Amino acid sequence: MEQPLTIRWQSDANYFTAMLTPDLFGGWVVVTSSGARDGRVGRVRQKPVDSYEVGLDLIRKLRGRRRREGYNLSGCGFTEFERFDPRSVEMRSAETNALLRLFQEWHLDAATQAALLGVRDKALAGYLDGRPLDDDPALLARARDLLAIHKILRPRFDRRDEAIRAWLRAPADWLDGQTPLAAMLAPDGGLSRLRALLWRHADRLAGTAGRDH
Repeated sequence: MEQPLTIRWQSDANYFTAMLTPDLFGGWVVVTSSGARDGRVGRVRQKPVDSYEVGLDLIRKLRGRRRREGYNLSGCGFTEFERFDPRSVEMRSAETNALLRLFQEWHLDAATQAALLGVRDKALAGYLDGRPLDDDPALLARARDLLAIHKILRPRFDRRDEAIRAWLRAPADWLDGQTPLAAMLAPDGGLSRLRALLWRHADRLAGTAGRDH
């Protein structure tokens, strides 16, 4: 069974962690983090991989590289999904990258991105510069609603970004003539409501996938 894998190394002065974890689009990503053992934080990076096996091969290469650099293996283990910390820095960093890809694919301007996340422009600029999402339950809930919506849409539109963009901006009868994008921007839980509606109306999406808007 494919399970998240975490490996940790340390040297006299530094540490390095590599995690093979599922991303939020149904694939896998290798998340690496490094820093100094005196508490200074280093970098967090994410690298999407084509498959779990490709991720394992990348981890193996990292093991060789760290060994040559003088690091000692300090921990290795598979993480059960139910024990995975969704609020960890690594996970929030991965979510930030996934969200930025989503915003780019949906062709959303900065004001709309900020409104969907419920954050100010300054906070959004920080995420665009590589800062992970803040450990805020409301923000993380919005982020996961957005990613869940995108995950529902992609296979039903054959992963055609232009079709998804058109659908987001077209009035829908099951939304009383409102566009899905406007429904997401509605106050007091618009994102979570649309996510729930999509599960109930998923069959209608297949019928719109090939339609010109």
